[in-house]
Formats: sequence, structure tokens, C-alpha cells
Amino acid sequence: MGLPASDEAIRAEQPGRPLLAAGLLTTAGLLDVLSAQADTSGDPFVVTTRQGMYAVDITGWAWLHVAVGAAVVLAGLAVVTGRRGTTPVALGCATAGVVLDLLLFPYAPIRALLVVGLYVAAGRLLLRHRRATRVAGQLSAVHRPGPSSPDPPPWSPTRPD
Repeated sequence: MGLPASDEAIRAEQPGRPLLAAGLLTTAGLLDVLSAQADTSGDPFVVTTRQGMYAVDITGWAWLHVAVGAAVVLAGLAVVTGRRGTTPVALGCATAGVVLDLLLFPYAPIRALLVVGLYVAAGRLLLRHRRATRVAGQLSAVHRPGPSSPDPPPWSPTRPD
């Protein structure tokens, strides 16, 4: 009510917070943390080849997976705030999670596919939200009165005479 019509129109064009992406990231991170915590128990995987059987211990990779999963959970919770810098951080954490899940794919293929799908969906939503906020920022800049940049200093060669 107290806002002029142009300010209400600007607010209507701006997208909201990416809550679905935040929920997907947090869920994927929790799945990674819980499944990797189970892999830290110390029981090695047994790989059979033509040359024999090998015990493969992935405890170190599992602890790295716990750390990346915790970072993804924190990034997902940070995305809920809607701040500008959280989107690149969340995309970076999701990318690290995808790489780590694909590296550990042979040991848990179904879980890896599900979690990678969640990461990809959240990343797509974050990129669409980022594009929408840029477009809304460009549209709202048209409606704002005043110059888009301050006057150049007196010694500037681009200053009109």
C-alpha cells in the first residue's frame, strides 16, 4: 500500500528464494553423509578378478565423502537465505559431490545415481534462478530514476566538455 506502483511492479518481477534447490541440495548432502558414514566402518570391499581377490579399503574416500556431504548440506542451508554469493558456492559444492559420487560409483551404484540426479536437478534450478535474478535486475534498472553511474572525475578523458 505504501509503495509507489513502480516499486510494486519491480518487486513482482523479482524471483523469490530457490527453496526447492536448497531442499534438494540438503537432501543429497544428507544422503551422502549418512551413506559415507556407513562406509567408514572399516569393512573392505572385495573385488574379484581373473588374477584373484583383492580387499579394497575405501575408508579415506568415505571420510572425504562425509566432508563434502557436510559442505553440500551447509551450502544448501545457505541457499535458503537467498544471498547473492551462495549460488556459486552451492554449485561448486554440488560439482564436488558429483565428482566424488562418480568416483565411488562402483561401490554404491544405485545410491550414486540417485544422489547425482538430485545434484543435477538442484544445479539446474540454481542456474535458472541465477539467470532469472540477472534478468530481473536488468528490468528493474530500467525503472529506476537517475543515472546508472556517477559522473566521471574532472581529470577523466571520457568526461564530456
